Amino acid sequence: VPPNPSDLIVTYLPLCHVAERIFSTWTLVSAGPSLNFAESIETVQQNLREIQPTLFFAVPRIWERIHAGIHIRANDASWFKRQLLKVGFAMARTIGREKVAAGGNHTVKSRVLYAIGFPLVFRAMKERIGLRRCRHAGSGAAPIAPEVLEFFIGIGVPVFELYGMTENSAVATANFPGRMKLGTVGEPYPGIGFRIDEETGEIQVKHEGVFAGYWGKPDKTAETFTEDGWLKTGDVGVWVDGTHVKIVDRMKDIIITSGGKNISPSEIENSLKTSPYIKEAMVIGDGRKYLTALIGIEYDTVGDWALRHNIPYTTYRDLSEKPEVIELIQKAVDETNEKFARVEQIKKFRLIPKELDHEDGELTATQKLKRRAMMEMFGDLVESMY
Repeated sequence: VPPNPSDLIVTYLPLCHVAERIFSTWTLVSAGPSLNFAESIETVQQNLREIQPTLFFAVPRIWERIHAGIHIRANDASWFKRQLLKVGFAMARTIGREKVAAGGNHTVKSRVLYAIGFPLVFRAMKERIGLRRCRHAGSGAAPIAPEVLEFFIGIGVPVFELYGMTENSAVATANFPGRMKLGTVGEPYPGIGFRIDEETGEIQVKHEGVFAGYWGKPDKTAETFTEDGWLKTGDVGVWVDGTHVKIVDRMKDIIITSGGKNISPSEIENSLKTSPYIKEAMVIGDGRKYLTALIGIEYDTVGDWALRHNIPYTTYRDLSEKPEVIELIQKAVDETNEKFARVEQIKKFRLIPKELDHEDGELTATQKLKRRAMMEMFGDLVESMY
């Protein structure tokens, strides 16, 4: 959707990040929308409510946080409002599925349901999360659970997943209005050379926006390109219906169990994070007999749940060590396990005793887990599960 001078944008990622450069700085120069800088990544939701942007790009962590926040407020509402919200959530899921099945377009059924749900629930909900005027939104930089996208599409926030990386100027594929396929990162942009290696499944791209190389690192640069000049992304992908691309996982992150089974951890992690009580999840199992997980709780949501169940706590660590909280997360793990084959199920988990932070080196600037750093920091927790 082309931006225009009347659009409002909220920007919050570091400007050194290529996606933020494209979405905010370059868009500002080319189309002239009003650009609003969030005070910090922690105040994004508050700033969204103040600005009510018309265009919005967010990493999955932001979408998940907004999604969890809606459930917190639903739990705190009066009995009547809770019942109304339950109906609204069910309608949103139905509308989302209908629209997704139609490529993102309304069907007769979804249009009728939305006409009922908008004045009852969706209008106030969109106002509250700061996306009442949003006409187009994007999600990228990491995988996002399809259920989360369905929800936002259902309440009338058109979120489209896209794909790119710093080395190709964040331009590779995107879902487009009317042609979206849930669970994919869309179609290659026009003019983009795009292929999937038949042997490895690695996505490779070639276009004018691909970088020249890593400064002062000729050997690493050479390793990043094929002999015929295509950029090796390091991502494994598959074609869906011959037009859209589904990201399986990072090549380096794919788990090979001791039994020789190849498992994509991101799909399991995304399923776990659909729970409003789970903020972070990292599946472990490379070279092991079974899968385990390190899980970070959503402090606000779990804290609210604890207060409603008269469970006292003082700190994040104290809350995460409560037997009742461990049982709560076990239920979420059990629900996720039901969606996967036995070999892909999580046999044990441990709750991370602290909130993960970019400043502590556990997360990237776009809120993605640094797996190596996590293994170094919480290695004892991992070993306690084997």
